Amino acid sequence: MKVCLSCDSIFAKMNEREFAFGTELSGVIIRVCFQKEHGRILWFVVQLEIILDEQWLPVTRYDTAHGFIHRDDMRPNGEQFKSPLLFPSYEDGMNFAINDLRTNAAWHVERYKQWKSQN
Repeated sequence: MKVCLSCDSIFAKMNEREFAFGTELSGVIIRVCFQKEHGRILWFVVQLEIILDEQWLPVTRYDTAHGFIHRDDMRPNGEQFKSPLLFPSYEDGMNFAINDLRTNAAWHVERYKQWKSQN
């Protein structure tokens, strides 16, 4: 699953970046995609993903879609719960998102698995 379609383009701008890194949990990654211009973050996506049944699935995502920073908590049935967040800048929001998902990955994954077991 690709989080950031614009980063996948062969014609992607040089200031767009995408990377992923593992967590302390097996089969769980954090994917980060953003665009930067003149040292400022223009938009970002930070997403916690888990591999289930040989497929990467989004668990929790922070992004700036719709023009504001928010967190989407995904349920296995496809529902998403959006929580608006306030930060002084997109840089602060992106750093918070990375730190939250890195620190609390186990909690987010466990909640997702509980929701999955209820379906």
